[in-house]
Amino acid sequence: MNPRYLTFGFLHFFFSFVGQTFFISLFVARMTERMDWGESTFASLYSGVTLVAAFILPLIGRQIDRLKVRYVSTVTAFCLIVGTLLLAFADETLLLVAGLFVVRLGGQGVLPLIGSTTIGRFFNARRGRALALSIIGLSVAEVLLPPLATYAMVSYGYGPVWLMAGCAVLLIFVPAVWLLVRRYDDFQRADTVAEAQRREAPAAVEEDSWTRTQVLKDRRFQLILPIILFIPFVFTGLVFNQSVIAEQRGYTAETMAYGLSAYGLVRVAFLLFGGDLIDRVGPTRLLRFVLLPAVAGLLVLLLVEDSWSVPVFFGLMAVSGGMDSVNTPALWAERYGPRFLGSIKSTVRLFVVVSSAAAPILFSYGLRWGLQAWLGILVAYGLACVGLAVAERRT
Repeated sequence: MNPRYLTFGFLHFFFSFVGQTFFISLFVARMTERMDWGESTFASLYSGVTLVAAFILPLIGRQIDRLKVRYVSTVTAFCLIVGTLLLAFADETLLLVAGLFVVRLGGQGVLPLIGSTTIGRFFNARRGRALALSIIGLSVAEVLLPPLATYAMVSYGYGPVWLMAGCAVLLIFVPAVWLLVRRYDDFQRADTVAEAQRREAPAAVEEDSWTRTQVLKDRRFQLILPIILFIPFVFTGLVFNQSVIAEQRGYTAETMAYGLSAYGLVRVAFLLFGGDLIDRVGPTRLLRFVLLPAVAGLLVLLLVEDSWSVPVFFGLMAVSGGMDSVNTPALWAERYGPRFLGSIKSTVRLFVVVSSAAAPILFSYGLRWGLQAWLGILVAYGLACVGLAVAERRT
């Protein structure tokens, strides 16, 4: 395996922290206070810019397929730096919203897309392991950065923290991109990767390189899409409404926090385990089993009201979440080839973001019927997805 390219992928996931929810959420209270907003204003603006960014992402995905990846990464990095400057100094709503939009599009959207697309299309052998080692960069950021950012914010205010984030992108990420990927590397472009793979297996690559339009019309893709949306939809909805769930069940806030901690730890472990498993059995075969732990976790939460069911549920959800994080990009690369992978993955990302944005609203209505009834519906959804995976395998 090529350590330069793996480091390239890792850094794209790690530095995506600039636009990830776990990082931005640290500043919500202070931004709201500074801008003198109402209680729900930030959440509304945040959801709006996230949805707009998701609809723009497919246009950028096409550029990842066309252009040299060093240039796309560098332009994205400088856009992120502009976004951090806006968030550090903005004292008007329009400028702050612009900053949020830039960091959400570049951090939460483009950087992970570049990382998973380039790694997924380049590595044929041990693709699962390569993707896992790259994606774990985000988990490292989730562990390291919140306490560091919180300490810095208490000491210096939230503006300097955004400046530090921008400086880190400028002084670490940008030079690393240019050092890790050389000028004439095949890794740079989708067409050169496809050409190199065509020389090794001409018929396979030519047959497997699908365009985005072909993928959207593919019956197998249509069967898989609800499966891909299950984890982000269910996890986002449950976490967003965790206080409602705790109130209905009589759980404490600490119980829910322990559950989220369990999710983070288990997910990291199964990112690595899932990568090796994918390399052994293949992403298509594994797709039938990925959601079974999550469905089992929902059944535990449905049938057991004791507080220990919470960390068990989150742990089982993390098993599925960790493996799914690696299995899905490996599946796209294996099934649809390297040439148009950026366009395909960015379109899938649009579906994921829309489902995640809809989850809090749908869950808030669903929980009005009672937690038991809503969990039963989610279990049925999960079992239906398992059935779709079996049907897709036979298509």
